[in-house]
Amino acid sequence: MVASNLLVLTGATGFLGFKTLDVALKAGYNVRLVVRSASKGDKVLAAPSIKKLDASSAKLSYVVVPDIAAPGAFDDAVKGAAYVIHCASPIPSFGDKAPNPELYDQYFVQTARKASIGLLESIHKTDTVKRVIFTSSIAANIPLRYFVGHGDDKIFDADNRIPLDPGPYGVEFQAYGASKAASLNSSEAWMKENSPEFDLISILPGWIFGRDELCTTPADFETGSTNSVLLSLLKGSQSAEPLMGNVSFVDDVARIQVDALSPSIKGNQAFVVTSDGIDGARWEDAIETVRKHFPEALSDGRLKSNGKQPTVVVRVDARKTEKTFGIRLTSFDDQVKSLSHDLIGIFTTWHHVPFLV
Repeated sequence: MVASNLLVLTGATGFLGFKTLDVALKAGYNVRLVVRSASKGDKVLAAPSIKKLDASSAKLSYVVVPDIAAPGAFDDAVKGAAYVIHCASPIPSFGDKAPNPELYDQYFVQTARKASIGLLESIHKTDTVKRVIFTSSIAANIPLRYFVGHGDDKIFDADNRIPLDPGPYGVEFQAYGASKAASLNSSEAWMKENSPEFDLISILPGWIFGRDELCTTPADFETGSTNSVLLSLLKGSQSAEPLMGNVSFVDDVARIQVDALSPSIKGNQAFVVTSDGIDGARWEDAIETVRKHFPEALSDGRLKSNGKQPTVVVRVDARKTEKTFGIRLTSFDDQVKSLSHDLIGIFTTWHHVPFLV
C-alpha cells in the first residue's frame, strides 16, 4: 500500500457505493465518505457489516456536501486524499417518485456533468491525488436505439463513444443515459485539456444486481436500485417492453472499482462490466434459476414463476475487463441466486408484512 492510502468515496449511501465502501475497507484503505447529510453518513456507519469491521474514526469518516453540483463543492472533501472513487450520480427512480419530465435535463444531465467536472477541478487544486475512478454505465457509450430494440449486431466495448443526446428527454432512461454520456465525454475532454498529474479510469456496468445490505424491509426492495427491476419479474410482473440483458454483479463492479486503484492498472482508460458473454443474459432465465434453487419460495408464493420480461440483445465485449483484472464475471444465474436468497431472508424476517402478492 502507498504511504497515503486515503480514499474519498462519493455515493456510499447507494447500492453500488456501499458495496464499494465495504470492499475498500477490507482492502486496507482509509475512507472519507462524501454524503449529502449527516443522517445519511450515520446510517452508513451504523450498517452491520461496517460496524463488524470496527473501523475507527481515523479509518472511516464522512464529510457533508449537500449539493454535489455546486461550484467548489468537493474542495474540502478531497484535501489530502490519494484516491477518489465517484459513485454518486442521479439515477432513475426505480419505483420512487420520478422528477417532472421538464426537469430531466437539469436533474440528470446538468447535475452529472457539473458534479463530474467540479470534482476534477477540486482534485486539480490538490497535489496528492493519484487516481480517480468514475462509475459510468454502458448507457454512456451505446446509442439509446440499441436498448429499445432498434440496433444491429454491432459489438461494443469500453472504447466506444457516442455524442450527447441533447433531448428533449421523453423518459427517465433516456435522460439517465444522456447524463452518463455527458459525464464520460466531458470528463475525458477535461483530462485531455488540463493534463493533470492524476489519471482517470471509468467503469461502465450494465444492470447491477446483488445483495443490498441497506435494504432491510420488504418495501426497501421495491425502490431505490436496479434490484427492484429484477424483483418485479420474480413477483410476477407482466411486461411487454424489452429490456437489455447486459447484467453485472454488484460485488464484481465494486471489486473492479477498488482494484482499479492499483498502479499496476494503466490509467486513462475505461472498462465495461457485463456478464454472460457478448450477448448477455435473458431476463426470464431468472425464473428458471428460482425454480431450480428456491422451489419452496415458489410453492408458498414468496416468489412467482409467471413473470414476463422480454430481452433485447445488445452485444457488449467485456473480455478486456476479465483479462485485466484476472476475474470471471459472475453469471446471471449466480446473481439471481444471491438476490433471491437475500430477498427470501428479509421476507421471512418480516413475514407479517404483505409482500410479493
